[in-house]
Amino acid sequence: MKATLAILRKELRDALRDRRTLLVALISSLLGVPLMLLIFSVVLTQVESQEEKRTVMVKGIEHARGLENYIQRQGYQIKTAPEDYAAKSQSKELDQPVLLIPDNFDEKLATGEKGTLEIAFDTSNRQAEFGVRPLRRLLDGYSQEVASLGLSMRGVSIELLQRIEVRERHLKKPEERKATITTMLPMMVLMAIVLGGMYAAIDTTAGERERGSLEPLMMNPVTGWQLTIGKWGAVAIVGMGVVVLTIFSFFPSQWLIHNETLRAEFQFNFKDAMGFLLVLLPLAASVAAIQIAISLDCKSYKEAQVRNQMVTMFIPFVSLVPILFPGREPAWFQWVPVLSQNQMMNQVLKGETLSTASVGIAFLVCALMSLASLAYISQKMRRVVMH
Repeated sequence: MKATLAILRKELRDALRDRRTLLVALISSLLGVPLMLLIFSVVLTQVESQEEKRTVMVKGIEHARGLENYIQRQGYQIKTAPEDYAAKSQSKELDQPVLLIPDNFDEKLATGEKGTLEIAFDTSNRQAEFGVRPLRRLLDGYSQEVASLGLSMRGVSIELLQRIEVRERHLKKPEERKATITTMLPMMVLMAIVLGGMYAAIDTTAGERERGSLEPLMMNPVTGWQLTIGKWGAVAIVGMGVVVLTIFSFFPSQWLIHNETLRAEFQFNFKDAMGFLLVLLPLAASVAAIQIAISLDCKSYKEAQVRNQMVTMFIPFVSLVPILFPGREPAWFQWVPVLSQNQMMNQVLKGETLSTASVGIAFLVCALMSLASLAYISQKMRRVVMH
């Protein structure tokens, strides 16, 4: 036991001395979530500002007097688009889409023909693109009004076309929160876990092998399991430290949210933090064991880094699997690492209570992965050094 603790202290001290490990751990844990929430807040504010903007940029409004009257009745102000609207939209000077009205628009409507309107915007101009949806909604309202007036003039009651009224009833649990934008946060947390402990795992195996410091360590009277537990313990502590820092960075991150919609969605409290830790700490420990096992066979730091980065790519792909199963998620999700943690974190963000069975299954899977990886490491440790 003393030998294992000595190795643990030595590896942990080396990990904390490594600037690369500390830098990645701190950046991924302390800056990742605040930066993402800040970006979400800015984007949502931009979208809502376009929704609230009561102006319409038009070219050729003199050819659609009925439309002009409708827009003004809805409380919108009409602005004439500049002649070089295309160039200004491409250069981001124009932050609204432009409504283009042809010369014969009113004439076509008067003769019962279909009139055509165009909404012009540059697809790379995000601000202008955000304004397309409210403009289309406004034009849809005008289109319905024109159709209703046309039917009324022909003696057809509008109510005959609207015999059925459809309403939406939103069903949800009383304690359930709305979490749409924040569903991307679990993937960020999972990436932070993998990146946070990766460099510590590489340094304690391929790094020491490259520096030639692993062989002297093997000359001590310690077993393969003692070496394995000591090294794994240090990397796991770093990984779990990243988890704790990441989770508790959620609290100051809420100060950066200036958008009321996002603030209403993201209500993270101490109970939620405990739920996240319960879900993520076992995963961080198992990921540490897997990273050490992957790095052990590598003869250089660079080779181990490449292999671990390939494993890191696994997380985004797994996080996209639920898209293939719209509706109720299959029961086998809770048996898949990363996928089950992603599922449970989303439940926490929605304010739902985690089931004991789901947490237990996730813990069991992580424990089995850790044991398998540690058994491989203990058997491989001395043989790798000798070759």
